[in-house]
Order: sequence, then C-alpha cells, then structure tokens
Amino acid sequence: MIIVSVNDRLGTKAKVPCFPSDTVKMFKMQVAAMIGRQPHEIMLKRQSERPFKDMLTLEDYSVSDGVQLDLELDTGD
Repeated sequence: MIIVSVNDRLGTKAKVPCFPSDTVKMFKMQVAAMIGRQPHEIMLKRQSERPFKDMLTLEDYSVSDGVQLDLELDTGD
C-alpha cells in the first residue's frame, strides 16, 4: 500500500491510501469520496504533464509512495 497526496492548490489537500495496481479511475473514486466531488469531475496529473487516463494504473504513471498529484476540477464549462 502507498500513500499519494492530491492538491488542487486552492486549499483542498488529501492523502489517499491506495495500491500501485489501482487504476486511475478507481483512485479518482477514492479521491472523490474524500473531497466530496463526483469522480467524473476530477482530473489528475503531475505538474506540467497531460492528465492521467482512467484505464491505466498508477504504476503505469510511476506513482509511488509519497508522490503528490495535482487535482483539477473538470466541470465541463
């Protein structure tokens, strides 16, 4: 199990326990439950990189224990 930090740079921070084998979609569901948003509204990425794709795993993106990901809200506007 690893702990991944997510931060929207506007005050929302969360430390999420997960497995490297979890898909990004599963991880987004965990983040959504912790911050009170819908999973489809969440976009995760590393700074200055493209958003993560739901069907890939955290391990595919080399996410390991202690990594911080940027959280952006995709409201469809």
